[in-house]
Amino acid sequence: MRGIRQLPLAAPLLLAGLALFFGGGPSDSSIFWLGGLALLALLALLAAEGVAGGWEGPVLLALLAAWCALSIAWSWLPDRSWDYANRAFVYAALAAVGLWAAGRTRGLAVGLAVLLGAVIGWSLLGKVLPPVYDYGGLDVTRLRGPIGLWNQLALATDYALVLALAFRRRGGTLLAYAALVALLLTYSRGGVLTAVVVCVAWFIFSEERVDGAVTLVSAALPAAVVVAIAFVLPGVTSDSQSLHVRWRDGLVFGAVLLVGAVASLALRRAPLPRYTRLVRRAALVLVAAAIAGAVAFVAVHGIGSATVGNTGGRFGSTSSNFRFTWWDQAWRGFLEHPLAGVGAGAFHVLNLRFRSTYLDFTIEPHDLPVQLLAEVGVVGLALFAAACFFLIRPALRRRGHELALALLLPAFLVHALVDVDWDFVAVTAPALVAAGALAGRPARAPARGLALLPAAGVALLLFGAFVSPWLARRWALDAYGATSSRAIDLAERAHSFDPLLLDPYWAKASALDDQGRTSEAFAQYVGAVHRQPKNAQSWLAAGTYAWDVGCPYQAYVYLERYTELDQKARPNQGGDLYNEALTRVNNAQYRC
Repeated sequence: MRGIRQLPLAAPLLLAGLALFFGGGPSDSSIFWLGGLALLALLALLAAEGVAGGWEGPVLLALLAAWCALSIAWSWLPDRSWDYANRAFVYAALAAVGLWAAGRTRGLAVGLAVLLGAVIGWSLLGKVLPPVYDYGGLDVTRLRGPIGLWNQLALATDYALVLALAFRRRGGTLLAYAALVALLLTYSRGGVLTAVVVCVAWFIFSEERVDGAVTLVSAALPAAVVVAIAFVLPGVTSDSQSLHVRWRDGLVFGAVLLVGAVASLALRRAPLPRYTRLVRRAALVLVAAAIAGAVAFVAVHGIGSATVGNTGGRFGSTSSNFRFTWWDQAWRGFLEHPLAGVGAGAFHVLNLRFRSTYLDFTIEPHDLPVQLLAEVGVVGLALFAAACFFLIRPALRRRGHELALALLLPAFLVHALVDVDWDFVAVTAPALVAAGALAGRPARAPARGLALLPAAGVALLLFGAFVSPWLARRWALDAYGATSSRAIDLAERAHSFDPLLLDPYWAKASALDDQGRTSEAFAQYVGAVHRQPKNAQSWLAAGTYAWDVGCPYQAYVYLERYTELDQKARPNQGGDLYNEALTRVNNAQYRC
């Protein structure tokens, strides 16, 4: 019974913790099992606690998910639309699980602070001890583990920072210190800007500004020194370093990190200056000078869209790193399909269609509202905006730890204006469970017996939708390495679970080719083209196979359409092959 009483708090914390550590980056590998756990938690909460109040936000997220699912009918990438619908349903379930934590907000805030502190500690430990986190190569040194990408880790540090301001004292100071060190080592400009926004919001709405300022200053000064030292340690912040150098500099960094933590605690205990009118005015002058300096810096350097390197020099660049270009592409796609968009998750086709260089390659425009406009139109954006409104409105006028929780979803939304946070359950889950907890209202009598059957039926249906694409991808991947007869069986099984996916077509074609059944293999490539006629890769695969089996004319037909859909591809990625096929056709050197 005691465990059941703790379920409203344990369930959202467990889901947030699993998402933070095992979210799987931008892939969909965690969606089916995390979504299944969220659905199971909802059923358990209904049975144990009853129906909580405040469902407007989660229901609107579920409607957004349903609209994403409906967009499969017109989507340019229907398999991606299914994935996006599943993701949105999982996010709706996570927000719903948070509703039952309405009476446990302090415990939720403490739990999230501990989880975020553990994530930050693990990421920093990966720099101290190289075996802790595999950075995958010698040329990527931006802090990113365990979430998988630096910008999203930076957003997690922003969450930790605002929670640290709420708790203050020693624990809050240490959390703020670690969060600031990790934030700067991600080199994330969007993360830094989001941190500034949420900290300013905290000081505007909080009644504990002095204590918050002491915590922030006590953490920031040692953090700045530690990061400055880290930038002169090549094994921590430079590319292409040997394992020996990483070990040597990592241990030095670890020692400096500990000294900085001790220094931050010492500063926290130092006597405070009197909060006089002079001190207040000096603080305002410093803030105004910082804002004026930032504006002047941008005015002098200008704003562009060129590529920015993955070094600490990013902080001195005002380039958007292609973001302005991607936003323009998304906007152009929206203007062509304003009501319903081109299908959830299908922006990549717009990117290939409108890009002007092969370097400009992305699957997301790095701006969530613009992405929603391009992919699911004004309907999708309106549903998302309404969901956020109903999740944020109950959080107004909160204080203390509830103010910190209230700022998590706004921090997510601010950062999502410049990045792909929607694709990372690791940073979406904490924001949604926190918002759900503040939007929730006390539950009524527990649901019993037959009353749970409709909810269980819906949960089972959704779990089937979550697991089907995952199984299909797994079987299609296994088919590539299996014997031809086994590969055909696996590919057909994958196709039956996800008929929108292209890999089963290609895996079966490869198996049929191994058996010498080239015409049947080519038919699979043609089937993939018919399934996704707007996808350049389906045309490229068909054209390449036609060339390989000695059919230059068929290769020309399919590769021509490929070059139309992706006009700025690298020459060695289909363009050269198309030119060879065209030459053969013009010289009448073909038999098919």
